[in-house]
Order: sequence, then structure tokens, then C-alpha cells
Amino acid sequence: MTSAPTAEAVHEALREVRDPELDESITDLGFVQGITVDGGVATVELRLPTYFCAPNFAYLMVADAYDAVVGVPGVATTAVRLLDHFASDEINAGVAGGRGFSGSFPGLADDELTELRVTFQHKAHRACQERVASRLLRAGWEASGLARATLADATPGTELDRLRRRRVELG
Repeated sequence: MTSAPTAEAVHEALREVRDPELDESITDLGFVQGITVDGGVATVELRLPTYFCAPNFAYLMVADAYDAVVGVPGVATTAVRLLDHFASDEINAGVAGGRGFSGSFPGLADDELTELRVTFQHKAHRACQERVASRLLRAGWEASGLARATLADATPGTELDRLRRRRVELG
């Protein structure tokens, strides 16, 4: 039997949702304004730092938050609401209805966000590589030797863990 979900479990799941531009967790950035869990119903409220955040980025974060919360054991119903954004109504209805980005903005968007997501995954991967390489340089490696470096040479820690996650995401 699955135990009832908790707000803490939902918050932990949301830690994996990242701002696509900043590659930082929405929880660390303070975008999660509220989490309520009542039985198997989880409700999350998100607020972005600007009213005019690009709708495609906002949609990615709301959709990713929805997917993260749906995966929490014991959650039967999920609602993720974006607050105080010029496209909140469209994004909230689109995510809740599973319509995708183009279905959320009929006549305004003609494509889904898969290509954009992959672009930002590559960008995040390169940033992780740079941070791991910088640590190797600080540890005494020569720049000319970095091309021969492997993950086994990297210092264990958060940056290496992030790099490994990005590699898995990219396949």
C-alpha cells in the first residue's frame, strides 16, 4: 500500500524541475509559491520573477512541474498553476488539458517545444563541462590535457553529478 503523499515529497520532486535558461532548480530559485497536499490531490502554485517571462519557457517549467508531481507516489490528481503571468490562463489550461504548447496557443504557436528543450539541454551540458574542466584546471591540470580527461578524472561532487545527469538526458 502506498502511503499518502506529503508536501515535502512534492517539493523534493520539484527540485528536479529546472528553469530552462538558468539551469537551476525552480525550488532553489524561489519559483514555488505554494504546495498543498490533501489525500492524493497535490496542488502547486508557481510564480516566476517577471510577468512577461517568455511563454515557451514558462510553459516548459509548468509542464515539467506537472510531470514531476504526477510521479510522486500516492498522488492521484495534480494541479499546477502559474500565477501572475500574462499567459497564465493559456498555460494553466494547456498543461491541465494535456494540449501541449501549440494547443495552448492556437494560431500563435505552430510547434511544440522539443527542439527548444534539446537546445537548452545542450547548453546546460556545455556549462557543466566547463565547470568540471575549471575544477580540473584549479587542481593543476594543464589546459592542453583536458581533451584527454575522463569523468573518472573529475572531482566527485555536485558539478560532476550534474554533468552525468545532463549526459543521460542527451542520450
